[in-house]
Amino acid sequence: MIPLKAKIGLAIVATYSTFTIYISLRTKYEIYKREIGIKDLQNKYSSLTVGGRFENPFSEYRGQTLFEFAFCRILELFEGRTRGGLPNSEPELRKLIPLVRPDMDLLRNNSNGHENESGINLKDQLTFTWLGQSCSYVQMGKVGFLTDPLFENFLVNKTLGPKRITPSPVTFEELPRTDYVLVSHNHPDHLEESSIPKIGNNSTWIVPLGLRKYLAKKGIHRVVEMDWWETYQVDNALTVVCLPAMHWSGRKILDTNHSLWCSFLVLHSNNPVFYHAGDTGYTSELFKVIQAKYGPVKLCMLPIGQYCPTWHQKPRHIDPNEAYQIMQDLKASKMFGVHWGTFVLSSEPFLEPKEKLHALAQKLDRDNDIMTPVCGKTYILDMSASENKNEARDYQDSTILG
Repeated sequence: MIPLKAKIGLAIVATYSTFTIYISLRTKYEIYKREIGIKDLQNKYSSLTVGGRFENPFSEYRGQTLFEFAFCRILELFEGRTRGGLPNSEPELRKLIPLVRPDMDLLRNNSNGHENESGINLKDQLTFTWLGQSCSYVQMGKVGFLTDPLFENFLVNKTLGPKRITPSPVTFEELPRTDYVLVSHNHPDHLEESSIPKIGNNSTWIVPLGLRKYLAKKGIHRVVEMDWWETYQVDNALTVVCLPAMHWSGRKILDTNHSLWCSFLVLHSNNPVFYHAGDTGYTSELFKVIQAKYGPVKLCMLPIGQYCPTWHQKPRHIDPNEAYQIMQDLKASKMFGVHWGTFVLSSEPFLEPKEKLHALAQKLDRDNDIMTPVCGKTYILDMSASENKNEARDYQDSTILG
């Protein structure tokens, strides 16, 4: 006789497996229909729902099951995740990443609409300050954008889960005015729960489909919810475009893909200036479609970490070489590689993403175009400059923090 608990367990596994197989086969069928029936590439890469969940309309994507997810978490308990001669302790790893104080005077002056000494008119000035993972503070003129908010020193909670290696160079409260928050998806390392009440309704949240309901439960009602390819007019000069990405969503087991994931492009006077990829795998056609529709991008912020083991991560994340390929597809002038050095979330050596990107930049003789930003350092870009004058430079020396 099979015990009742075992029968229930088997029934759950069988039901989940059947549902997973159905979702996989139905998604492949929907992609096939699009490939043979849709000539317009924007429509081909519109958001896709199957069985009440969002799915990826890309042939390169392979969904992961709970079995794969659990297996990889078990592997992480035994593998040397900072192999390559690097220390394993968080305090020792912390010493490997420079951390500086943002140029707060510059950022505050911009926020207040004051011209500065950069030589660039404020209306044409973009400042970029990386705060760790995919969290950055970006100013375009005097409008402040915060991407994928993340400030705490833990990921899940203070007791369990990964701890932050490189702390945020500032708290949210220290930042100048944040007008808009761009959230690419709801994974904890891209949408920090404790930051939500701190930001509150003082900023406008721009999020992909499905996240309005989650934020409403947190008391947030100042929300713009967008589908792929939709646009939102910030002011006479700035427009935010919600664009596809190849990833997934979910904060708990039961909410997988209940909300959409996306990337963002911000246009300045209808010119593509800043691209925030969020998390994405590489798909050979998508980024060329984006470039064909909007034109060459000035600055792209692309993830370069969390790519090992490749068999598991490749459909959902990119490595430095794939980030460069996206840069080429977007015909971007500058690229900042982020989403590394903040947590240990995968099995590549801790500094490898940075080292690989720097080696690639040196090989191409493009050290000023392809870089990993110093965490906390403020960079300036002229949004009106032609491509050969499109500098991203430090505004001034910053104080190195401990």
